[in-house]
Amino acid sequence: MHRFKTFAASAIIAAASLSAPALSQEPVKLRLGDPAQSLNAIAAQTMIKQGFDKKHGIAVQYVTYPTLDGLFTAIRGKDVDIGFGGWTAFAQFRSKGAPITMIFPVGRGISLDVVVPANSPFKSLADLKGKKIGSYAGAAGTATVLLRVLTSKYFGYDPGKTNHLQYAGAALLPELLAKGDLDAVLLFDPIAVRAIASGKFKSIANLPTIYKEKVGEEFLWIGYATNDDVIAKHPEALKAFNKAWLEAVAYVKTHPEVFEPVAKQLGLDAAGTKLLRDRVIADYVTEWTAKDIAALKKFRDLGNEVMGAGFLDDLPAAAFTTRFNP
Repeated sequence: MHRFKTFAASAIIAAASLSAPALSQEPVKLRLGDPAQSLNAIAAQTMIKQGFDKKHGIAVQYVTYPTLDGLFTAIRGKDVDIGFGGWTAFAQFRSKGAPITMIFPVGRGISLDVVVPANSPFKSLADLKGKKIGSYAGAAGTATVLLRVLTSKYFGYDPGKTNHLQYAGAALLPELLAKGDLDAVLLFDPIAVRAIASGKFKSIANLPTIYKEKVGEEFLWIGYATNDDVIAKHPEALKAFNKAWLEAVAYVKTHPEVFEPVAKQLGLDAAGTKLLRDRVIADYVTEWTAKDIAALKKFRDLGNEVMGAGFLDDLPAAAFTTRFNP
């Protein structure tokens, strides 16, 4: 009997010792890159503050970059393990040989508004032919391409071809608009919602809404991507990140208080805060299927037709994956 007890105790100790490394294993560290002032920060910071990352065995470090170019350089250079951005940019990177793959969508672009002064006579995109339009997204950014697709295919003009399209930082565009240097500007939140809530500006076009009306499909704006090295080394960590992200999004949807620090920073009143919250929540995408990836081809075809050779000449299969879905 004594020998049996000794054996049983030894077996328990051995089992415990085998499981100990798994229980004490350090979380996988993931650097998450994002543009400064991005509303992706709401869910990203919630993920970290609520411990959803640690819950799934990862430790997320949130890093911001002052410009999109800086962020994209970091993504291509593997300075971050995961980075936010437009899906067209990720597809372009892959098509040009950069080992970048988008692993999940984030938003449809509900906040992509074309904004004019409150007293402007302009009422729609149709009124902006021959007018000076500013865009925050650069010449090949997803939002700029969307604007050009809509104006050229459905409103009879392409501001990119007539030199009526100019580019500047999102924070600077409202100032240029107020001074009369531009007639309209393409913005995204939080800059767009702050401009609209101020009463000094109004939106005359929400681009994803128009795209759905004209094309008959939902538009996808941004997602997050990783690189082949992370995929090879930490596949389970990427799946864990997707789980943590979706839990953070669910938390944001049911806890309006997470918007208060952002609203305070932007100087929004109660109505402006509600507008911000409603737009952010409506924008989230929480499903990612092979069908969703196949649907991107429609915009790729339209964008390539408008932008010409060199812009998304193809959609490499390796540019997107559902492999890390929860």
